[in-house]
Amino acid sequence: MMIERARRFLLPAVSILLLACWLGGGVTVDDTGIDLGLQLLALPVLLLAAWLLLADGASRWVQAGIVIALLIVLVPLVQLLPIPMALWQLPPARQMLAADLAVAGVQVNPHWSLTPAATERGLWALLPALAAFLGACALQPRERRLLVLAILGLVVFNVFFAFFQAGLPPDSPLRLYQDFSNGFGGLLVNTNHQATACIIGMVLALGLAAEARLREARGEVRPRHHWRYLGLAVFLLLMVPLATSRAGMVIVLPAFAVALLLTGLLRPRRILRSRRMAAIALVVLVLAVVGIRAGIGWMGVDQVDEMRHEMAAAALAIGQAEAPLGSGVGSFVPAFEQAAPLALKLPQYINHAHNEFAQWWMTSGWLGMLALAAVIGLLLAAGWRVLRSEGRQAVLAAACWAALVAVLAHSWVDYPLRTLTLMATCGALAGVMLAAVGDARVRLRGRPRTVAPVSGDPGTAAEA
Repeated sequence: MMIERARRFLLPAVSILLLACWLGGGVTVDDTGIDLGLQLLALPVLLLAAWLLLADGASRWVQAGIVIALLIVLVPLVQLLPIPMALWQLPPARQMLAADLAVAGVQVNPHWSLTPAATERGLWALLPALAAFLGACALQPRERRLLVLAILGLVVFNVFFAFFQAGLPPDSPLRLYQDFSNGFGGLLVNTNHQATACIIGMVLALGLAAEARLREARGEVRPRHHWRYLGLAVFLLLMVPLATSRAGMVIVLPAFAVALLLTGLLRPRRILRSRRMAAIALVVLVLAVVGIRAGIGWMGVDQVDEMRHEMAAAALAIGQAEAPLGSGVGSFVPAFEQAAPLALKLPQYINHAHNEFAQWWMTSGWLGMLALAAVIGLLLAAGWRVLRSEGRQAVLAAACWAALVAVLAHSWVDYPLRTLTLMATCGALAGVMLAAVGDARVRLRGRPRTVAPVSGDPGTAAEA
C-alpha cells in the first residue's frame, strides 16, 4: 500500500524538481544559495526514486545506467580523498607547483583535487541531475510520456518568457539578469543554452508526434492529433536562430532529420513507395546537408575569429600535464589561469574551455575519461536497441536519445551541461530513455519497422 502511494507521488516530485531547476538553475555560476536549495530539494526525490527502484526492480538497461551514474559521482568523490605526497606529485604539472610552494614555505595538504572545496561543490551539484535520472527510471510506462510532455512544456514556457524579457527596456527591474544581457535566453543566462533547450524541445515534440500516431491507430485520440506536435517542433526549430547560437544552427537541422528517422515519422521503405514522402525526405536531406556545410564553414570562421578552439587546445594540454589524476572537478578557472599560454592571458578570466570533453579531461583525468567512455558506450548501445525496436516506448526512447546526442554535440563547442537546468533535464531524459528501451518491443527479424502497430498485435503491457 505504501509503495502504491509513493508511486503516485513520484511523477509530481520529479516534475516539481525540474520546474525548480528551470526557475533557479539557469546560471553556470551561482552565488545566491539557490543551487543549495535545489540540491536539498533533490534529496527527497532521490530517496523516493531509489526506494521504488529497489522495491520494483529495474531492467538491465536501467541497472547499467545507474552503475554509470554512480561512476560519474565517484569521480569528484575520489578526488576529495587525501593521498600520499608521492602520488600527489605524480603529474608533471604538480611537480613544478610543489617546487614553487616549497620556495614560498607553503605546507601542502595533499588531496587528489587541487581545489577540494570546489570539487565538493561539484559533487553536490550532481544531486538534481541524479535525482531526476533515478526518478525517471522509476516511472511507470504511461508516466514517462507525461514527463516528456512536462519537459516540452518547460521549453515552450521559456521561449515565451524569452520574448517577454527581450521586449523589456534594458534598465527594467523586471529583467531577470540585470548584470548580463541575456538576449533571447529567458530563464537561461546563456543564449547558446537556449538554443540547446529549443533543440531538445523540437526533438521531443517529434517523438510525441510519432507516439500520437500510434495512439491514433489504437483509437485513443482523434485523428491528426499528431499534427499539433509537428507544428510545435517546427516552431521550436524556428526559435533556434533567435538565440543567435551558431552551434545551435549547425546542430538543429541534422537533429531534426535524425529524430524524424529514429521515431519512424520518416521511414526509408515508405519513401520509395510514396512521392509525398520522397519529397519530404528530399527536403529533410537538403536541410541536413545545409546544416553540415554551415557547420564546416562555422568551424573555419570560429578558428580565425574566436579563441574557443585555442581554449580547448590549451585545456587538452593542461590535462596532459595533470594526467593521470586531473586537476580536480571545479578547478578549471584557477588551474587554467596558472598554466594557460600567454595568448590566453586576458583581462577577464576564462570560465570554461568551451569544449566539455576537453574540460572533463583536464579536471577529471583518466578516471573521468573512463566514465565518459562508459556514457558514450551505453548511449551507442541504446541507439542500436532503438533501431531494432518499435512501439510507443521505442518512440519515446528514440526522441530522448536524439536529444541527448544533440546536447553532447553542442558540448563540443560549449558547456550546456554546466547549468543545473539542462543537466537535470538531460538526467531525466536519460532515465526515460533507458527505462523505455528496457520496456520497448524488439522488432522481429525481417519485419519492417512500423509507426503504427499491426492490427491484432497485443504488444506488451508497457506498450498498451
